[in-house]
Amino acid sequence: MQLNEKIDLLTDSVKEYIETNYELVKLQVIDHTSDVISALIGMLIFGILLFLFIIFGSVYAAFYLTDLIGIDNIGFAVVGGFYLLVAILFFFNRKKLIEDRVCNNFIKRKMAKEL
Repeated sequence: MQLNEKIDLLTDSVKEYIETNYELVKLQVIDHTSDVISALIGMLIFGILLFLFIIFGSVYAAFYLTDLIGIDNIGFAVVGGFYLLVAILFFFNRKKLIEDRVCNNFIKRKMAKEL
């Protein structure tokens, strides 16, 4: 083999390597994107169902408390006050409750995927 043939062979090998790496990166991006999208869709569906449960449960609790106490619409005020209290507690603890958990969950998924 002459030097020109070796250089051509090396050039072809480098081109093939670059194309293969490019395809690999594309497939990895598609894989990670599909993981994130599927997780988001699952959480969205769960969130919608949980939201509906909370709405109907709250209306039931409000009517039940109104009947139990005997004062018109007081059950709705009690349920509303409960949600206000939950919102205040959530606001002051949102970093610990949500942000840290989401970050940790994301890191776990990425580390498990790469192993």
